[in-house]
Amino acid sequence: MRIGEAGETDSSDLRMLSESVAAFAGKETSLARVRALRGTLPGFDRSLWKKMADQGWLGILIPEALGGMGLGLSAMRIVAEQLARSLVPEPLNPCAVLARGALLHGENEELQRALLRRLAAGELVPALAAQEDKGGLDWTAIATIAEPDGTVFRLNGTKRFVTPATDADGYIVSARTGEDVSLYWVAASAKGITVARELRADGTYAGAVRFADVKVDGAALIAHGETAREALCRAADEATFIASAELFGVMDRALAMTLEYMRTRVQFGKPIGSFQALQHRVVDLYIQKELALDALDGAARVLDGSADRRTRSLAVSRAKSRCADAAMLVTRESIKLHGAIGFADECDIGLYFQRALVLSAWLGNGAAHRRRYSALSPGDALLVAENSPRASRAAKSGTTRESPPGTDWNAMSDEAFRAEVRAYFERHYPYHLRYLNRRARWSETRDWALRMSHKGWIAPAWPREYGGMGLSPGKLIIYMEEQERWGVARAPDQGILMLGPLLMRFGTEEQKIQYLPGIISCEHIWCQGYSEPNAGSDLASLRTEAVADGNDFVINGSKIWTTLAQDATHMFLLARTGKSAKRQEDISFFLLDLKTPGVRVRPICNIEGHEEFCEVFFENVRIPKENLVGALNQGWTIAKTLLGFERLNHGSPRRAQYPLGKIEVAARKLGVWDDAEFQSKYVKLQLDVEDLASAYARYADIVRSGKNPGPAISFLKIWATETFQRLTEMLIEIAGDTGSLRGEIDFGGEAIDVLGPYYCVFPATIAAGSNEIQRNILARHVLGLPQY
Repeated sequence: MRIGEAGETDSSDLRMLSESVAAFAGKETSLARVRALRGTLPGFDRSLWKKMADQGWLGILIPEALGGMGLGLSAMRIVAEQLARSLVPEPLNPCAVLARGALLHGENEELQRALLRRLAAGELVPALAAQEDKGGLDWTAIATIAEPDGTVFRLNGTKRFVTPATDADGYIVSARTGEDVSLYWVAASAKGITVARELRADGTYAGAVRFADVKVDGAALIAHGETAREALCRAADEATFIASAELFGVMDRALAMTLEYMRTRVQFGKPIGSFQALQHRVVDLYIQKELALDALDGAARVLDGSADRRTRSLAVSRAKSRCADAAMLVTRESIKLHGAIGFADECDIGLYFQRALVLSAWLGNGAAHRRRYSALSPGDALLVAENSPRASRAAKSGTTRESPPGTDWNAMSDEAFRAEVRAYFERHYPYHLRYLNRRARWSETRDWALRMSHKGWIAPAWPREYGGMGLSPGKLIIYMEEQERWGVARAPDQGILMLGPLLMRFGTEEQKIQYLPGIISCEHIWCQGYSEPNAGSDLASLRTEAVADGNDFVINGSKIWTTLAQDATHMFLLARTGKSAKRQEDISFFLLDLKTPGVRVRPICNIEGHEEFCEVFFENVRIPKENLVGALNQGWTIAKTLLGFERLNHGSPRRAQYPLGKIEVAARKLGVWDDAEFQSKYVKLQLDVEDLASAYARYADIVRSGKNPGPAISFLKIWATETFQRLTEMLIEIAGDTGSLRGEIDFGGEAIDVLGPYYCVFPATIAAGSNEIQRNILARHVLGLPQY
């Protein structure tokens, strides 16, 4: 297996490792074995432990010089995920991650050489005894005492939640020596040790280990003081990350089992998976699983790098919060989706629920990790309103030097790129256009858009060969974050966000030459002609017709809910070019100059009183045949691709970041920022936005590589818009009596439009296909559930 920098492993090797672990589990273990081991001692099999060692898995995180493989946590994550899918009870994480970490990150090299080699070889089962009566995440809150007695120390105290409970060969014990913390290696055979077993939900045991005048000599000291604290915290973070990976494996397998049951279980003459109510429920489970995946990926990048303790802990707490809550939701709801049989012990789905209960509680549940996340990140959230204390500090950092044309933005550090983008926005963006809670009109944003076009920043995601910035997903997220931090309004950008990338993929060279420069120079402002009366989310029902007539197509019909068509110069639209039985066929994709005779635009006033949408009528409108994009009657494929771009845009975290920052400002001004109930809600929403940003980056990377994200991108649109809704509702909630007032409200010198973002929720959840339709798409085309 190839090893990269910082212990990273080649992705192809990780795939091979995953396949190898799956094959091993299929051969060596079964759910029948898991059932048989419940309530037994020690609850696992030493012979299988040795086989796992022979595969090299116990030594993945042990340096090669100490008998291990020297790989990173990404490799251990793969092993843990796969074994968790089979509910393998052998204590991989407690021993080969947690106990190993406390020893390896200590300073006793002689003990490391003696014990870690044996662990890697499968000859040692060590356990960390660090948590005490109440558990929790403060690993240095220790009552156990190590008192010096001549040349030895006497340990007195009780540790709880020790895993494995029995059959451990020894314990790494945290104790207070004087005013500081120490770690000791204590053989399980030492006099004065008693173990009380505590049965856990899944039939395994945790131990309450009592140390009564247990003697240890100086050679058993693993670490002391700051080194001991760092060893404990780092080992705990690593093990918590792997526990999150195990939770992901559990929920992934439980969901797969449930989907298979829904495809085959028949009620009322149909598979239950065809019932829309059940489809939407299981789609929500899938969404949580996908968010857990993104949180895990983010934590893996941090932990396999060289981040400091605080950054590691933030990433780990984010992952455990999402994975613990998601696994509990998925396994609990899976039982319900199985119906009555799900409550029977003979049904395997209950085994996954019980394991999720154990793993979610071990090393801190979701709520505990959200509290830790909050404690570790006061004043450091990235995206805030300008006048909050965080923003004022952040604005002072970085450089204001402008890079020359042709700069490779992706080669810059994130910090330098952020500083440059921030400085440019703060210096040049019109102050009166900041934080508009409506779609900006072209007359308002024209000068700014032209400035950005001239600078080369108008199309951050476009390839550089077409005049864009060519930003990577990570840099694109930073760019959007800084736009939102400074309140930069979204200009009419359908051409940039949707048509441009589509022409790069499907357009002829002539079409690219004719239209791409006009898009990026803002000479052409585009709008989208998709929805029609009675053909909104059901786009295949469109009735606008295009009939060939010489060198033209003649268009008749209408489009509705067209955003800012009154400001546009051009429209890309779908029209029916045939009358076959299948609705998705005989649809074609056209480009239209709106100055063409026969086009009429009628603005529509929205619920807030703004003319954001339009109805557009076509009466014998002639479109040249060279304005057909793609092949005749093949517009449905293009339409789906464009909807993918649109859903990616609606899945952007940018929309959610404004209310998140304003919630903080309002809460501080109203004196509720430190309220426990407020913080509980706020941090959960903050992590929702963090996970949204990670999911967006994943799909932005797919689109940027030229691949089609497929129907799975619907999950991103759902989560983004519903997170946005929850945020706007919280902003109204904390505003109290002023939450029903339109316009800007004064919060101690900070003007906030409370209702504006909330009104934006409604079109967001409907545009590009309502969220209910997105759930239908995911159910059928991603989860493979049958149609009713």
